[in-house]
Amino acid sequence: MCRCPKVHFYEVEFKLDGLRSVAYHKNCGDPLSDAQMQEFDKQLIKLWGLEVQE
Repeated sequence: MCRCPKVHFYEVEFKLDGLRSVAYHKNCGDPLSDAQMQEFDKQLIKLWGLEVQE
């Protein structure tokens, strides 16, 4: 798992692992941890403008 303190959305690449896609940090080459993946999802949703409006 990636132990980098800050991962930006442009530093993430996806690779196939069997039949599933796994997010990797480009700088260290390790897969993202669960916490990093959740943060990446939040950044991506915000970037794409898909936030839920109340």
